[in-house]
Amino acid sequence: MNMPFDGTAGSPEGRPQVRAVHRPADPAEAYLREVALFVALHLGRAPGVLWPEHDHPLLGDGDGADDGEDPAATPDLDALAAQIAAATRLPARPAPVGVPPGHLLVHQIAGAATWNIAGAGADGQGASLRYRLRVGEVLYVPDGWSRTAEPAADARWTVVVLAPDGPDRP
Repeated sequence: MNMPFDGTAGSPEGRPQVRAVHRPADPAEAYLREVALFVALHLGRAPGVLWPEHDHPLLGDGDGADDGEDPAATPDLDALAAQIAAATRLPARPAPVGVPPGHLLVHQIAGAATWNIAGAGADGQGASLRYRLRVGEVLYVPDGWSRTAEPAADARWTVVVLAPDGPDRP
């Protein structure tokens, strides 16, 4: 005999069961998981912006509040790049000063910046995009796309270069 399923069968007192939301104990792990999924979706296809649900301790708390931390402090970019490399399984390194070639992950750590990005997408069509990046957000820019930043006076960001084509890149 077939009975319709109403979502309550097998639950105590006929109430639907609700799964608890998983809150990872390690915010860096959760942040890196988000970045890895984001990179997997965008890599080599098109630029994109990630608004992470979790903060990475190396990048600050992402709320922009003055909590006594030195605003001029630079995160340990080698450690961040190593963690991103492990999460994405792509070679990664901190970017040198300027706008280097390669696939970029831009992590906005203070202020805001507007990024102008132009290139050809996976479909070969040209695109010109403009993104306003705020504290805590991450911008992915594919290799081969031109990019320039228009930063606010208090803007600071870090850049990690990803190398999907092997250990000799970037």
